[in-house]
Amino acid sequence: MSKKKSRKRKRSAFSAGEFAAEAAYADSIFREAIGDMQGSMEALRRALEFKPDYAPAVLSLGSVEYQLGHRAEGRKLLLSLLSMQQSDWMEIVDKAGTFLIHSKRYADGLELYRAAAERCPDVGVFHQGIGCCADHLGCHEEALEASRRAVELEPDNQRFVNDLGWTLYLSGSLQEARAMLERAVAMDPTDELARENLRFCDAKLARRLRKSTRPGVASAQRKGTSVARASARTDAR
Repeated sequence: MSKKKSRKRKRSAFSAGEFAAEAAYADSIFREAIGDMQGSMEALRRALEFKPDYAPAVLSLGSVEYQLGHRAEGRKLLLSLLSMQQSDWMEIVDKAGTFLIHSKRYADGLELYRAAAERCPDVGVFHQGIGCCADHLGCHEEALEASRRAVELEPDNQRFVNDLGWTLYLSGSLQEARAMLERAVAMDPTDELARENLRFCDAKLARRLRKSTRPGVASAQRKGTSVARASARTDAR
């Protein structure tokens, strides 16, 4: 058999496997729509038997495994997306990360987005995902660095600007947060989330201002300043 014929047969086998995987995946969607969840899962598994790296089926089955409480199985499937090569790879990985965030699986989401950003460091949405997951896990320094990077990569992305503003708010940098959130609202005045974030920030700034201008607080601040100055003078002598 010639090499040309051998390559042709391999391509035909690949095409047949992909077609069968797509057909099984379509069957899974239909079965889910009619409420046959067991049949839907079986169809997804069939799709992966035909083509183990068929990303839509991997994403769907991994998500279902999480929903059924099978974290180890779901995590293994979703993380396997990182090694795939499909043309829509970035979109599929982000869908997996979004699912993990919505499911409050922030540690797994952070692992996924970190690995994705390492593979493609210039993709803003991966850094945004790191920022979101890290914020929820209390890793505000990493969240801030990732959110800044996302805006650096896509300065006109209003969603990234809003997320950076909120991350700054959580980190306590209220003035910078306010400037960023104002920018997000100006970019899209219809974005209620950005407007709500800005209201939160303004309210916290107002509380901080009221607290700092209370007579007792102001007196204590002046007293503390006087003590500090007296100490400085004593040190100077």
